[in-house]
Amino acid sequence: MSAPMIKVGQTWWPLSTLSWERLPPTLPEYERHALAFCIDWLGGKNTYEFKTSGSTGLPKTITFKRQQLEASARLTQAALGLKAGETSLVCLDTRLIAGAMMLVRSMVTGMNIILTAPSSNPLGESKDTIDFVALVPYQLMSVLQAAPEKLNTIKNIIIGGAPLTTSTMNQLERLNNSIYATYGMTETISHIALQKLNEPHRQNRFECLPGITLHVDNRGCLVIEAKHLGPAPIITNDVIELIDPKTFKWLGRYDRVINSGGVKVSAEKVERAVESVLLERGFTSRFFVAGIPDTKFGEQVVLVIEDETLSPSEEDQLQKRLMLQLDKYELPRSIHYVPSFLETSSQKIDRLAILAILPQK
Repeated sequence: MSAPMIKVGQTWWPLSTLSWERLPPTLPEYERHALAFCIDWLGGKNTYEFKTSGSTGLPKTITFKRQQLEASARLTQAALGLKAGETSLVCLDTRLIAGAMMLVRSMVTGMNIILTAPSSNPLGESKDTIDFVALVPYQLMSVLQAAPEKLNTIKNIIIGGAPLTTSTMNQLERLNNSIYATYGMTETISHIALQKLNEPHRQNRFECLPGITLHVDNRGCLVIEAKHLGPAPIITNDVIELIDPKTFKWLGRYDRVINSGGVKVSAEKVERAVESVLLERGFTSRFFVAGIPDTKFGEQVVLVIEDETLSPSEEDQLQKRLMLQLDKYELPRSIHYVPSFLETSSQKIDRLAILAILPQK
């Protein structure tokens, strides 16, 4: 079995001999950071710091030990059947936990690594054989639009960072590789649960990896315990339906509940209804539902759409169709249009920043 390699630009380098002395003096920032992480890992570095996105509270810096990262990587390796000699594509920001853990999984398993800068279509013109990749939903949607046949050539695909739309999941059903949605965050060292999205063995719920124990708090939010994550339970803001201690359905975010006129409205529920209506007209733009301050109701429900404008008659039809699925307090009171959504460093839609720049209606 040949030694694992890493592809930097168009050049393959043996991981075992990776050092700054052997690498080109000028490299893009993404490649420099990813390679620095690899060199540190191969050199035995013991502690690693990551910034959280605020999923379980205010953003903060969190430190993990090497053995914690390796334990997480081993769980994924076993769950997906990753093998030494296979090739991973690392196309996420390695300063964040999702990208860094792709490097760790690859090195722990003995996989070859292809580095490519984060972009909307990371598969691009690549002709390399890829066995394993992690994508965020926006990347997945871009590949589905540009070259969906490329996805079918990849053995294992994991998707995380944000929920997938129903239309995207429907497109995945016809692929015959293994595609999984992931549940996790920085605090859980990337994902702790997987959901198979295509046949065979398609799932409608998340199943946690071995060694993970789940329960809910008095808000109905998920609480996670695992030996490799430390002694304290991780309390999330994710409202779930707990099927059993190992499986659950994700329902939405506790902090995305909109209080309109004293009625609690789930933004995710409204989004699912909006999507079901817009799907019928071939709608492909991104959108989200949120609450904005309202003097009468406290908050009002609004719909924000990227890069596409509905005509007055289309808006009217949308509202009429939504009335068949939603209560009156759940209906969007207004629709806003934004040319291009702002994003966080992890390529999630930055809802708060977008809401802050919306014109007043």
